[in-house]
Amino acid sequence: MRPKRWGALLQPPVVLYGRWETVLMRLCFSVLLWFNLPAFDKFPEQPTPVGLAAPPLGIDFTFVNDPATMAILKTWLLPFLVIYIAGYLRWLPLLYMLGLSLAVGTLKNSQHGEISHRFQIISMILMVQCGWHLVCAGRWLYARVSGRRYQFHHGWNVDRMEVFVSQSAIAAIYLTTAITKMIRSGGGWLWQIQNVGVDLQKTWGQDYYNTLSQDAPAWAIWIKDTVTTHPWVAVVIFGPGLLAEFGAVIGLYGRGKALLVGIALVVLHIGAITVMKLEFEQNIYCLLIFFVNVPFLSLAGLRWALARSRGRTQSLRSAK
Repeated sequence: MRPKRWGALLQPPVVLYGRWETVLMRLCFSVLLWFNLPAFDKFPEQPTPVGLAAPPLGIDFTFVNDPATMAILKTWLLPFLVIYIAGYLRWLPLLYMLGLSLAVGTLKNSQHGEISHRFQIISMILMVQCGWHLVCAGRWLYARVSGRRYQFHHGWNVDRMEVFVSQSAIAAIYLTTAITKMIRSGGGWLWQIQNVGVDLQKTWGQDYYNTLSQDAPAWAIWIKDTVTTHPWVAVVIFGPGLLAEFGAVIGLYGRGKALLVGIALVVLHIGAITVMKLEFEQNIYCLLIFFVNVPFLSLAGLRWALARSRGRTQSLRSAK
């Protein structure tokens, strides 16, 4: 019995994502990608190359610094997005989408002091989706050549696995972040977080001189002032965030768990954006698409509204 129990624990259940549900997920993700491929002209060089721009590859990504070139590349992107959303030959548009995301993100991170995680989650999702659909294409080709039947087991299909690998990439990002925090702090992150008040005062000061405004919700100001005055409160406020990052993998085990984990991480990011002045909008959008599953909730809400409207219509007819 033990092997079966451990096997069930280590193997997440199949979530029966519907066809239109996954189409809406791809539509939302495509919109997110589109608006995160900016046309900028302030990075003509790669002074501190990272990733694919660093040796030994040393790829020059400065071509995306030209707004005219970027406009052409985004025009070409449109038909690829249509193919991707429709669900045909997805490995082909995903290669193009991944290439654009990597080019823009690598060029931006190859500047002095410009390192950010803005494009990380989008590129990671594109990478695992592309890898999955390349595997599917290889399996399909092998099945055609060998004459064997191409099939999935235990309720999985191409679309459901696409969602699962996307969720897995997101969970891996948060789990890596949590583990990195513990490694870099020597296991004392919760103790060191008590010093966050000093960092917040510095961050808020820099933000003020950048914007000449201290516009923030009252609760965010209260948190900043409280953790500065009473450092131990930082453990209570920021500690659950570390637990949420470690628990991101729980979201792979069903709709309900994904919803709860997604909401917890969205709340974490809203707090980080408001209190710590950190940019995590792309993470929030990806969580809303693949964990909170706004496309499914929207469909469910629409169906509920239509059913209720029909019920009222039938009641009025029967009353007459």
